[in-house]
Amino acid sequence: MERQIASASRSVEEARRLAYHDPIRVGALVEQISVLADLRQKEGDFRKAESLYREALFRAQELRKQDPDLLTGIYSLLAHLYDRWGRMDKAAEFYELALKISAENGLEESDKVATIKNNLAMIFKQLRKFERAEGYYCEALETFQRLDGEQSARVASVYNNLGVLYYSHMDVDRAQVMHERALAIRQNLHEGQMDPADLSQTFINLGAVYKAAGDFQKAEACVDRAKRIRAAMNGYHPNPRRSASLLIDKSL
Repeated sequence: MERQIASASRSVEEARRLAYHDPIRVGALVEQISVLADLRQKEGDFRKAESLYREALFRAQELRKQDPDLLTGIYSLLAHLYDRWGRMDKAAEFYELALKISAENGLEESDKVATIKNNLAMIFKQLRKFERAEGYYCEALETFQRLDGEQSARVASVYNNLGVLYYSHMDVDRAQVMHERALAIRQNLHEGQMDPADLSQTFINLGAVYKAAGDFQKAEACVDRAKRIRAAMNGYHPNPRRSASLLIDKSL
């Protein structure tokens, strides 16, 4: 981790230097900052991560011609940070700020906004605001279906999250439908489109649903499959981002 942080820090310094001389490179600076901030969060240093994202926000706000898409993304990155930090009210506030900026600039139908709605729904689930959570999940799902079609990793992720939401309210039948839809999609995705961690999570969630429904044989088979998938996974390599990534609810 120390070596990754040192490398990411050098990349941020170089991106700062380039952005100072050429404001159009601020977006590239945000990407490098996101990598370093992810690593800081991984080691539990949320304050340093917050400071990095605040720097990104300041640099984006001081541009002569502001980029609403970039600002939306930075607000979502801060929201994602506060979520991981356990500051749910602050996370909701920044996701809603991101949605406000996007609405004011005609960006409502973008995949970035759909991602924000998905993530905000997870926050409202944790705050026990079921109807608002379900509403944002459904809006995100509709946008991803329109942009990607049904057979999409992002559509599968929102189905997963709806399944977890319904399970949390002991609506086992609807939870099962959502998780089975997610599994059907993920099992048919090409290797480059499918994250093994997501597929493993689907099996874990389905296992919990089958157990709740009394089908213990299916539940055990799902858990075993999830274990085999996870055994083949390794490493943590954050990717450069200009906005929050799509969150998958793993709270079952």
